Amino acid sequence: MIIRAAAPSEVDTVVDVLCEAFHEDPVSGWIFPDEERRVMAHSIFFRTMVRGVLAMGGDVDVTDDLSAVILWSPHAAGGEPDGGAFAGLAQAELGRLGELFELMTRAGPDGEYHHAQFIGVRTSGQRKGIGARLMRHGLDRYSAEGLPAYLEASTPESAKLYRRLGFRDHGAVFAADGGPPMRPMWRDPA
Repeated sequence: MIIRAAAPSEVDTVVDVLCEAFHEDPVSGWIFPDEERRVMAHSIFFRTMVRGVLAMGGDVDVTDDLSAVILWSPHAAGGEPDGGAFAGLAQAELGRLGELFELMTRAGPDGEYHHAQFIGVRTSGQRKGIGARLMRHGLDRYSAEGLPAYLEASTPESAKLYRRLGFRDHGAVFAADGGPPMRPMWRDPA
C-alpha cells in the first residue's frame, strides 16, 4: 500500500471517506444527533476541517486507493472555528462544536507537536490494519523531525490501537456536557 499526500483535486473524496468513517462515531453522533442530517452536516464539517489543515500547512495523507485518510495539524490541539467557516450548520451543532473545541484546547498540551485530528477508513477496509499503517506513516515522518504526536481517542477501541502505536494517556479523560468521553493521548518521537 502506498501512502501519499492528498492532491487538492481529491478533497471531495477525502471528505467522503471521513463522512463514511465517522458516521457512527460517538462524538459525531453527539454533535450531529439527527442521523439523516449528519450526512450533510458531516460534509460541511469535514470540508472545513480539511481546508483548515491544508491552510495551516498540515498534512492530509491518503492511501493510494483513497480508501483511508488522516489529517495532521501542526502545533495545535483543537482550535476555535472561524466564525463563518461552518456555514450551513445549525446553531445547536455549532454550540456543541464550540464546546468540544474549547475542551480540546484546554486538554491539549503546550509546545510543538503534530495533532492527528481525524483518521478514517472506509467501512469496507476497517479492521484490516490500514488505519495503523496510515498512522505509522505520519508518526515516522514526525519522529524523523524529532516531533511528538498528540490525539484524542473517541472510543476504547481506537485508544487500544493508539497504545499499540506508542501513544500513552495524557491527562484526564474529558467530555462535553452530555457528550461521550474523549481520551487525550501523547506519543514522543521514536
